[in-house]
Amino acid sequence: MNKRIVYQGEKATVKYEGPLMHENRGDELWLGVEWDQADRGRHNGTVQGYTYFKTTGGANSGSLLKKEKVSFGNKLWEALFLKYFKEIPPQLLKEMEVQEQVKDEFLQEHQDLANHQDEKSKVITLINQKQVKIEFDDTAFFETMKKRKKMVEFYGFDEIYKKLNNLETLQELSLECQNVATIGPFGFVGSIFKNLKILGLENNLFHSWHQIFVLVSQLPTLRELSISSNKLQKLETFGKQQFENQIFTQQPDYLIYDYEQGKHLEIPVDGCGKHVEILVLIGMQLTWQDISLIIPAFPKVQQLLLCRNILLDYENLQYRDTDLQQLKLLNLEQTELTQFECIQKSFGNLPNLERLILNKNNLKDLPLVTDFQSLKHLALDHNHFAHPQFLNKIGNLQLNSLSIKHNPLVDKLGKLYVRQRAIAEISSVQIINGSEITKFERKDSEIFYLKSSFEEYFLLKNVKHYYYDYDDFINYAKSNHPKVIELIKKYGNPYEIDPTVKGGYTQTKQQIQQPQYCTIKIIDHVGKLKDKPTPKKLMGNTGLQPVKMMISKLVNIPIKQILLSIQVTEDAEIVQMEGKDVTLNDFGVQDNSLIHVNVIPE
Repeated sequence: MNKRIVYQGEKATVKYEGPLMHENRGDELWLGVEWDQADRGRHNGTVQGYTYFKTTGGANSGSLLKKEKVSFGNKLWEALFLKYFKEIPPQLLKEMEVQEQVKDEFLQEHQDLANHQDEKSKVITLINQKQVKIEFDDTAFFETMKKRKKMVEFYGFDEIYKKLNNLETLQELSLECQNVATIGPFGFVGSIFKNLKILGLENNLFHSWHQIFVLVSQLPTLRELSISSNKLQKLETFGKQQFENQIFTQQPDYLIYDYEQGKHLEIPVDGCGKHVEILVLIGMQLTWQDISLIIPAFPKVQQLLLCRNILLDYENLQYRDTDLQQLKLLNLEQTELTQFECIQKSFGNLPNLERLILNKNNLKDLPLVTDFQSLKHLALDHNHFAHPQFLNKIGNLQLNSLSIKHNPLVDKLGKLYVRQRAIAEISSVQIINGSEITKFERKDSEIFYLKSSFEEYFLLKNVKHYYYDYDDFINYAKSNHPKVIELIKKYGNPYEIDPTVKGGYTQTKQQIQQPQYCTIKIIDHVGKLKDKPTPKKLMGNTGLQPVKMMISKLVNIPIKQILLSIQVTEDAEIVQMEGKDVTLNDFGVQDNSLIHVNVIPE
């Protein structure tokens, strides 16, 4: 039961094996299966009133198939040769089966292999000395997990075992979608791939986690394993009491079960994959309860990818203090996450977690994030953040990189505003949405955010610039823009109130010297803009020469011919803009000031 099969190119799980009772066909062996592709099924396991099995949720995803017509998949070494050598030669098939049988007999008959090394060596030598003369290509290509082609060169092309022995040098191997269902007798795969570091077994026919445990326990050089899109049975017995006293017992439930031998190996599940650093488990219908039972087998994993699983049962997630301590990357993309609190509670104290990927989830806001002391990269793309307040919740993190693309607040407020605010609120960040922050961009963004926070307060309280309660603003900022308190100390108050003038205001010398953003309107009287006011946001300390260069490109007039004049307010006179080393502030520029563009008379 629960083995995986493939029929007419579609995968399914066996739920029943036996005669076809509703038609009294007891002399034939049939399988009741539940299809991965549910719409391929015809019933829910009950046919004409006879229940053979039950489908998940009672869906009509089941079928009855003749056992002789389905495929139970390939052994791992069979898939290897079918993919890269086109077919398994009959001679080789016979020799491989002999080798498997001999190795299997050794495992069953000799409990202490150390006492029989001489005998084992003789047998293996005899096997490897058998030469099979067949026609083969001079080269074979192996597809790596990164979809690259790697050529393996062989010498002595008429000796298949020389080709086989060359697999010992192979370090990367991909057997995706090859209908691999079994590993082979314990030790056999390990004898073939002695230096394998990266292995991809995505979308095959494995049915049990113990098959994976058998595999990794015999590949000590393996560092990266991907078994994505395999549908494995849940570990219902292993780990039932694993957290008692923070230790594992040596009871059968805690030992690896070898399905091909039909018995437990004398190898504990705990730590069987301790050498694996990257574990990819994408699209496997896993829950946190499943993950809790899997983690002990891979206690030193550094990168854990759990995308496209339904990880909603955070109350079932638990792991020992010794597990996940080396985890550096956790990818929870598209796992139906709605609350960040459970992430912080479960993983916030991991000492080495540097990258947290939460793309394509249902997050709308964040709590105040105080943990994750080692976190350097946070990805929140394709969520439901509609307001920028969540940015000040992560301001204490020492992030180097932040990605917040494709959230509603970007459409609402614009990419530039979101970027500037993120830069201002997270002082350590160096990269936003994949783009590095320039030297002057941080200062510009911080000043922009400082001023916009005041503007937001003025609008909310319906007060005018320089006519406001500063203490009330500070209280408002502490709740909504805590970073502003720090920025005021750094740059000063852009709306400083003169305490000597009741109800009035004045700008201090310090404020005048500080660069500020202002939105001016450029009116081109002679160029291609044709008297249409064009708004531009500039800093107050922008020099006259850079302004001329910008306008020259805008109106397509040589810079030497441009004549600029400014009208600070609607009632003010138009003043010609001249001088060396002067800035917009020297002309008293304000929001909505008009800069007129003409040409110098000949």
